[in-house]
Amino acid sequence: MVLLLIADPPFTVVRVDNRPDATSHMEVSGAVMYRTGGVGWISDVSGGNDYEVSSDSGRTWGSPYGVGSECCDPVIRITDTVVHRIYLGGYETGYAKSYDFGMTWTTPQNISSCTSTDHPWIAYRNDTLVVIYADYCDYDLKAAYSYDGGDTWNRATVYTSGGVPLAARDDSLFYALWWNYTSSCIYIQVASSPDGRTWSSPSTSACMSTDVSSNPYPVGYEAAGWGRGNVAVAYMADVGSYDWDIEVVVSNDGGRTWSSPVKVSDQPSANEYMPAIATDPYGNLHVFWYDNRAGSGQWALYYAKSTDGGATWSPAVRVTDYYFPFVDRSGCGGVSDVDYSGDCWPGHYIDAWADSNYVYVFWSDNSVSDHWHVFMAYAPVSGTGAEESIVAVGEGGKVEAYDVSGRRVSADINRLPAGVYFIVRDGKVRKVVRR
Repeated sequence: MVLLLIADPPFTVVRVDNRPDATSHMEVSGAVMYRTGGVGWISDVSGGNDYEVSSDSGRTWGSPYGVGSECCDPVIRITDTVVHRIYLGGYETGYAKSYDFGMTWTTPQNISSCTSTDHPWIAYRNDTLVVIYADYCDYDLKAAYSYDGGDTWNRATVYTSGGVPLAARDDSLFYALWWNYTSSCIYIQVASSPDGRTWSSPSTSACMSTDVSSNPYPVGYEAAGWGRGNVAVAYMADVGSYDWDIEVVVSNDGGRTWSSPVKVSDQPSANEYMPAIATDPYGNLHVFWYDNRAGSGQWALYYAKSTDGGATWSPAVRVTDYYFPFVDRSGCGGVSDVDYSGDCWPGHYIDAWADSNYVYVFWSDNSVSDHWHVFMAYAPVSGTGAEESIVAVGEGGKVEAYDVSGRRVSADINRLPAGVYFIVRDGKVRKVVRR
């Protein structure tokens, strides 16, 4: 097979939520792994969280699964073909998973052992799952961690203060990130752990705009890791009152030290809002954000890529082939007036993901009937810069190899033509290789 490399990836946009046009849906998280896609959001229809699962890498989506008892903050991640969801439900941090593309789910668990938590976020490596959340029973930041794919959980303290946490991981470490709010700055602090149980002292990665703390606020940042000891943070940087640039800082030593900030967008005057970041298996960084460079009330989703670890960025590409009013619509004012009422609110975050073949982004916008609806876009991972290499599968267990179309090929990768393959041992995807 041939891996096609193109300069500017054309994005295909898919509407995800199968809900009536005159209802609103926001605060979107999603992921794609192999053929399985999953997405979650806050729903007007269910009165809680909605979920949908795809069995064809997000090209089509099933019927929404609505859970009225779940409050908000849904986050979706996928291991092999297992879809994991975390959420707030009665303000505890809940967890459930599905083995059958969202048809059924396991019995939800309160993995926080607390009934007052906020903003959980999940990262995984193999069968280890780590969820970072703010715990208002003990007023600290906690990690819930599982070593058996989410069947059982334990908890550890990450740090004694902080809020609005996120989780990320590379091939060797898990990362907890959170706000450290001061009157002059929202500092983004980072701690690392090899296993979710023991955590390092935090470092400060960046200074973010204090404007994002107005209620309801965007989270304003997101992180992604790759390789060993490499993690990048994309965030909203203050360039004026309620005026932001998207910047990225990078650590190559497990979060101990950080690079100087680099502006992602090539537009000097646009207002840039709510970034999402992903890394692909080749170490490329992919960043998405809302952008109004076309003028007031003309918002779109934009994208840029870095092939050198965040040092430089490609020219921005518009993801959506349409514009939407966003918060500049009638009755909502500007970005300083975002609120929960009148369909003025896109949620706290959007989400991005990448595999060996495509980069994906999940978001909501009010392009349909002036209500917020859930969309996904995907484009080929282009210009990977990955060198051809033969990666040994190793001994033990039944081994199979699949190409990116899902076709099973020879398990002996030494005899495969050049291309991208998923290596499966004992029914689980163990690695993605480019030969």
